[in-house]
Amino acid sequence: MALTPFENEMTAVAIAVAAGCRPCTRYHLKAAATAGASAQDIERAVAAAVCVRNAATDGMRRLGLGLDAEADCGCQRGDRLGELMALGAAFAVHCEDNVVRHHAAARAVGVEAAEVAAVVALATTIHEHAWRHAENALGCVDGVGKSGRAPAAPAAAGCCGG
Repeated sequence: MALTPFENEMTAVAIAVAAGCRPCTRYHLKAAATAGASAQDIERAVAAAVCVRNAATDGMRRLGLGLDAEADCGCQRGDRLGELMALGAAFAVHCEDNVVRHHAAARAVGVEAAEVAAVVALATTIHEHAWRHAENALGCVDGVGKSGRAPAAPAAAGCCGG
């Protein structure tokens, strides 16, 4: 089974929000609406992203202070779409504990390995675009991108649409 366009875009919204990429979030909010997402659906994706991101941040705070660093987000969604969004958000914030936790939960609700791979690919693409957007923002300020080069041209469609 493949991710539906709706699942793909809802997961992309969660990934973009968790990654903190405004251009990616704007792009995927529009794409999610085109795929049939309601305001309530968008709220759910944003809540999943924020929950996982906050847990990852707290886990790193605890690790930095020498405390128990487990980052259980408590964001168990218990359904296919919820776990796809939480898994994507966990990848976006590089939270190993929650990647493992939401991967197991996603598999338990019937998400197949190929669909997990699709979420990983989506998170990777959004992460790369987020990096490019941030690099371009630096170029707008200082006229340079990474390694002192001029910034790369922005994606034609504004983000992940290529």
